[in-house]
Amino acid sequence: MRLRARILVADLEIELHSIGRHCHSPPSLTMPTATRLLYQHLMEVDSGQLSAHIIPESNFVEEQHQLSSLLERNEGRALGLAGGFALTGELAMLAIADASTIIIIEFELKKNKGNEHDERPVTPTSERGNTAREFLTQNLLRRTTGFLYAFDVASIVLALFQTLDLRIANAIDIQSVSKTRVPLTIVKQAVGDLHRVHDVNINGVFCDDTINHLPVASAAKKDGITPLALRAWIAHYLSQLSSMEDRLAQVPPVDTFRLSDEALEFLGKSSKDSFQLEQKKPAEVTRQFVTSVDHRNNRIHAQVDRYQNKIRKNQHQHAFIAIGGRDGLGFTIDGQIGRSQGRTANLATTNSLSLVGKIIGSIKIVGREDPTQAESQRAQKVLEILQGLINLEHDNPWVQLILFSSPKDDFQWPSAWTEEANDADIVRYRADRVSRPLNPSQTKAVKQMLQQSNDKRLTVIQGPPGTGKTTVIASFVQTALAGGLSGIWLIAQSNVAVKNIAEKLADIGLTKWKLLVSKEFFEYWSVLSLADFFPFRQTDTI
Repeated sequence: MRLRARILVADLEIELHSIGRHCHSPPSLTMPTATRLLYQHLMEVDSGQLSAHIIPESNFVEEQHQLSSLLERNEGRALGLAGGFALTGELAMLAIADASTIIIIEFELKKNKGNEHDERPVTPTSERGNTAREFLTQNLLRRTTGFLYAFDVASIVLALFQTLDLRIANAIDIQSVSKTRVPLTIVKQAVGDLHRVHDVNINGVFCDDTINHLPVASAAKKDGITPLALRAWIAHYLSQLSSMEDRLAQVPPVDTFRLSDEALEFLGKSSKDSFQLEQKKPAEVTRQFVTSVDHRNNRIHAQVDRYQNKIRKNQHQHAFIAIGGRDGLGFTIDGQIGRSQGRTANLATTNSLSLVGKIIGSIKIVGREDPTQAESQRAQKVLEILQGLINLEHDNPWVQLILFSSPKDDFQWPSAWTEEANDADIVRYRADRVSRPLNPSQTKAVKQMLQQSNDKRLTVIQGPPGTGKTTVIASFVQTALAGGLSGIWLIAQSNVAVKNIAEKLADIGLTKWKLLVSKEFFEYWSVLSLADFFPFRQTDTI
């Protein structure tokens, strides 16, 4: 057997590829198994050398003994898990770790739009793949003793189901021990004064859980495998600390075996959609800001004019600030996003260079934004469903129709709703009840929205910006109120969208409403034309 060794001094890792061992297998089906020898750099603790074995699913039968050995010596004991995801949200790799060994299973994925970069052979799930997944289910995912600990466990378990049709039991979400759910904060709280924690390295390991270059044979590129291995390792490490024992014992385990296929399919799609939207957030933005300089503390105050351009405090973003002098010569300095409130964010420069007499040019923000408050709360609700704290499968007809039904289902609205609709006065569209003339498609939409029969309870209106969707909403409200309807809620996906609807209502003379927006949006971004009506209600949760 010939071995090819590669040493990366920066990452303190050694990689060994077994080249001759699998030459009997067709190259289109099998890839070499790789072993990486790692030295963790997350904290100053002597963890020794870590051995990470990367096993392609198509090669699992030959390499099964490595995972078997890990499971046998940890029978009844905790293990750490971590997931590595394709750019389209599928689970590409699963890492299983104890104190010294990490086994990484690389799954076969079909090529889809968005993951054409995946150079691995594309085959239907083979008998070998079925064998690997059956082994994982029987010996790992459904183990009855010994918990499986992971950061952001919801995304892993849902991708297991959606990508591989696998379920899991006894999975513990480590971040549930803290309201912040910030990995660095949790690590520091768990370790305390025992060891020095390297903040930058922790943030680097958790800032991106995608596998950017999947084939193990091309590991010379940054592929996300080393961070994946270290996420699984630190999950196991934290589970063994006495400071975490009581806190983790209070976290409800995730058991997807108790959930129906319909529930998991809905939750999985929701999680994958959120993942893909996250990937679409810009990784780099350059803008001009109104700036001022705190020369005493060497900080730059950047003020934005639009809510969409707001700079949020973020652990994974860096600022690059263009500086110009009176002599016309310019340069760039690094900065960290500090306190952010309303329209203003403070940028702390990372050097002691004086900014007196300097001109602040454009500011480039590198790195994706952290999840918004709404995104975090949505993810938290999904986790609580998986933990059994929220019953998703209740008999609410809206939930059943929107989340779980399909066109093939014989869905029936509650009979009481039908009787109520039959008894209600029919509100008909009249052109003299709306303030603005509508075109034929807008008129048709409003008429549809006014219907209360079972087959007209839901109306979907689609159109590009500027086609009059907000005008349709306002005209519907105007007609409905004139016809005696009440109790109308207008809900949108953002504060700005809700504000736009409110402005449209005010524009046609409807002002008897209340606007529910976030507290920050109300204090710093509310439009003066709406302040005259003052029907705002503030909340900290939107």
